[in-house]
Amino acid sequence: MASSIFVRPDGQADIVARGPGNTLMYHWATPGSPWRNTQVAGAGTTFSAPSLFVRPDGGADIVAQGPGFSLMHHRGMPGSGWRGAQLAGPGTTYSVPSVFVRPDGRADVVARGPDFSLAHYWATPGSPWHTAQVAGAGTVGYVPSVFIRPDGRADVVAQGPDSSLVHYWATPGSPWHTAQVAGVRTTFSGPSIFVRPDGRADVVARGSGDTLMHYSAAPGSGWRSAQVAGPDTTVSPSAPSIFVRPDGQADLVAVGPGTLTHYWARPGEAWRSAQVTAGGETFLAASIFVRPDGRADVAALGSGAALLYYWATPGSGWQGTRLQ
Repeated sequence: MASSIFVRPDGQADIVARGPGNTLMYHWATPGSPWRNTQVAGAGTTFSAPSLFVRPDGGADIVAQGPGFSLMHHRGMPGSGWRGAQLAGPGTTYSVPSVFVRPDGRADVVARGPDFSLAHYWATPGSPWHTAQVAGAGTVGYVPSVFIRPDGRADVVAQGPDSSLVHYWATPGSPWHTAQVAGVRTTFSGPSIFVRPDGRADVVARGSGDTLMHYSAAPGSGWRSAQVAGPDTTVSPSAPSIFVRPDGQADLVAVGPGTLTHYWARPGEAWRSAQVTAGGETFLAASIFVRPDGRADVAALGSGAALLYYWATPGSGWQGTRLQ
């Protein structure tokens, strides 16, 4: 998933964002404690929203577009030093990258490459980065999203030619396969993907007429679609974000006209919604993470370098605070 928020098993919330002067900022807070922040990389280093994944050992991986359309990778943890390395040179990266770290420590990154191609980068601990082209020129728009299944299969979704929606997948050591999730003129944002333990994949994206669309496919079955929210509810340039709870409830967050909205549905039930905020803020992006106790956390990027954090426990309304 391309996400800017991650919640650790001990309840610490970690958020990454592009800060003033194209810096890279890291914010974190343990339950009941105030937010703290540190600068991961200085001015002129970060030119896209970053994507974050926290490993079981506590180390965090951050990827972002660097100077000259390069791709940067940063590794470290709050309160300790950060190490940064150029993953791919200038003229290689034209979207927000998406990162996922496997249980064995291998990191996988996908990003839009030159001429609307799709590139995949990976590295095991202590080894250099490798790269492969997933799809050639003219195939990808907006921001791709990656999810790695427990068996090692990588799933990537991206906006395809003529605003279609395309799914790519590969098992370790095998070539990439592809299938169309939705046809032309259906997808007008970067999609977000989450794969459930039973293998069902869930994808959300902004649809035609600024609708919010949900797609799902069980193993061996075709893709099904449902409209989560109607016309003029989901605005550009933001992409919706999805997280699926262990009980099967899917939670989405999407940016609307001056609003931020939470949508949720249990299997077999209709979608419901609640406003996270309607304060008139112009949001550029939002990411959602749901804790095991049911508390939902949202990181939202507002206009300028505004970073806002919202949270809601089951049965309670949303609360929020500004981090930068």
